[in-house]
Amino acid sequence: MTATDKGDCSIILIRHFKSDIYILTSYYIVRKLPFLLLILISVCCTSNLSSQTISDADLFGPNVYIFSPTDDMNMIRTTINNIHTAMLHDEFSTKRYAFYFKPGDYTQAGLLNIAYYTHIGGLGKLPYDVRISNVYTPAPSPNNNATCTFWRSAENFTVAGNSTGDMNTWFQWAVSQAAPLRRINSERRAHYQWWYDGWCSGGFTGDCYFHDRAGSWSQQQWYFRNSYVELGSKDYSAGGWNLCYQGVTFGPTVNTASVSDNWTTSGGAWNNVSRVETTPVVREKPFLFLGDDGRYKVFRPALRTNSKGPSWGTGNMGAGDTFDLQDDFYVVKPGTTAETMNQQLSAGKNLFITPGMYELSEPLLVNRANTIILGTGYATLIPASSNSSSAIIVGDVDGVTIASLLFDAHYNSRTLLQVGTNVTTDHSANPTLLADLFFRVGGFVTTNVNVDIALEINSSDVIGDHFWIWRADHGQGVGWFKNTAKNGLVVNGHYVTIYGLFNEHFQQYGTLWNGEKGRLYFYQNETPYDVLNQNDYMSHDGTVKGYAAYKVADNVNYHDASMLGIYDVFVNTQGARIAVTNSMEVPNSKGVKVHNACDVRISSDNMGGFLSVINGQVPSTYYVNGAGKRFYVVDYAGTQEPQSWERPSQGTTTNVQLIDDKPVYVYPNPVVTQLIIDTKETDVRVEISDMNGKKLYSQTGVSPISMESYEKGMYIVTVSTKTGVLKTVKIMK
Repeated sequence: MTATDKGDCSIILIRHFKSDIYILTSYYIVRKLPFLLLILISVCCTSNLSSQTISDADLFGPNVYIFSPTDDMNMIRTTINNIHTAMLHDEFSTKRYAFYFKPGDYTQAGLLNIAYYTHIGGLGKLPYDVRISNVYTPAPSPNNNATCTFWRSAENFTVAGNSTGDMNTWFQWAVSQAAPLRRINSERRAHYQWWYDGWCSGGFTGDCYFHDRAGSWSQQQWYFRNSYVELGSKDYSAGGWNLCYQGVTFGPTVNTASVSDNWTTSGGAWNNVSRVETTPVVREKPFLFLGDDGRYKVFRPALRTNSKGPSWGTGNMGAGDTFDLQDDFYVVKPGTTAETMNQQLSAGKNLFITPGMYELSEPLLVNRANTIILGTGYATLIPASSNSSSAIIVGDVDGVTIASLLFDAHYNSRTLLQVGTNVTTDHSANPTLLADLFFRVGGFVTTNVNVDIALEINSSDVIGDHFWIWRADHGQGVGWFKNTAKNGLVVNGHYVTIYGLFNEHFQQYGTLWNGEKGRLYFYQNETPYDVLNQNDYMSHDGTVKGYAAYKVADNVNYHDASMLGIYDVFVNTQGARIAVTNSMEVPNSKGVKVHNACDVRISSDNMGGFLSVINGQVPSTYYVNGAGKRFYVVDYAGTQEPQSWERPSQGTTTNVQLIDDKPVYVYPNPVVTQLIIDTKETDVRVEISDMNGKKLYSQTGVSPISMESYEKGMYIVTVSTKTGVLKTVKIMK
């Protein structure tokens, strides 16, 4: 520290030793007091000085790249495109990246290719503040196939330039699941497939403005929410199996008939469009930006009701709250432990989680209202082997935001994310937001994994805005008895609203909705690929073939679901023909309404399918062969009068049991040599029976059981205590 005397005022230069940056401060010496009083007055609030109290590298860690318009444009292009080249086929990579651009013009950097597990975002207040020439997402699979182009995102910048008939001039965001476009201002034509022939299975667009057109010829489904599209889907297919617009506005030349409900006239197979005029309640996802003081901020947009179009406009950031990243957040970098994150949450900090993979020895506990947990670059949360509950558990509090995270199962846990503990509390004035959350069970590790429920919502008034919940159908450790999971999503809360739900391959109900007055807008589901035996895939206590992809509980009186595409994909059944009685099951109540729901056949010929679309109505894909055949209902409602229902008064209903302190795991399954019983319960008894119920073995305690002498086949394992049965599971030898 050095000082220069200026009479009664001295100026101090304080050196920040990590960054070799000097901070200017002054102090006054009050001489008339019997002691010296130093009054420090900070004068370091200019943007140059305050923004540099910590370097970008120190603040964000190794996997976040911050670019400036004064940087070498060739360096920017080379950095991003080289990472893409290295990761083109690295679908299950450990690498994670975020590329951020300070306000300015980057068009001279040219075309940028975006890799797996990569986020690209502008740091301006508005998308206009950062201009990027163009962005591509090249298909990693042969024949321009983009059905596995997952896990990449773009946000808050302008895709600059004009498009012509030359496809090289188009903004080719050719993606499938977990690849959101948000807060994008596209001057170019937005093309949602790879070149002319690429097949794809996406996707999600929210809070965007398109000066040209946006669409594709080959997307199976796509969901637009609260965006503006100047030319609609001009020169594209009107829609695939399920093209959906909600709260979207269009330019004056667009024929509204081409972007409105047409299921009754489309012919059924392709070009199917749905439209919902407004979005009833939503809060856009928070994002990182650079403030006028040169410091990084997080903007949390305000809650909107019955909205149309983007939340922002020229010169208008939109209503919302601004948080200082360094003051209000703890920046999580690779190596940060769950214990440290929980300490920061308890101290009142929000979390900004940078790209990396984080094994959590304990769940992150959110018990403070308005907490924000915001990830970037596909930051991945993994319940560790010591954590059998969840990655995040949210208490009974208002206004929590959890966004932009990937949850991955490498071990066994009850859930991956649990939200809320009490379904009776009214959170409508300040609801929790879950946005751009992606869940994966299997695919990454070779060992067997189990998750009972990927996402469980036990709080009311929650808003869900774009999920991909995936029991992996390919990758490592994938098989009916390897990556096991019952449900992708279970909703126990009331008044829950979900937009853009992609939920695939789970072994029981894909979505199970137990709460009242829920609303679902857009659904994409595929059956499990790998059912090996119809007897292993029976619902209703073994009396009904298969599990519905979308199940509303029998006691629910009121529910709305719109724009659903459900696809049978029985392609790895080893010859077994699998039937699902209903793709959707809902109560027979006039208060339960379904609008525009379809089934599509993808299964191999003679490998089964859906017997009906909904509640035994509309014969579906089981009866036909040939991929791509489609069966649908336009409007469905039950016939019985619903019981009157209002939100229960607080305290009248017991809290949801959130954490199973003593779960029971039985693995590996299939088993070859030793069977492991894993539980914290004491005085456990384990029995093995054949499929006829004949007891073959029993023991007290959880020591490993040798299975080498058992013949190949299916067995029943029962784990119990003196108080009753804890778990019954079928295992394969």
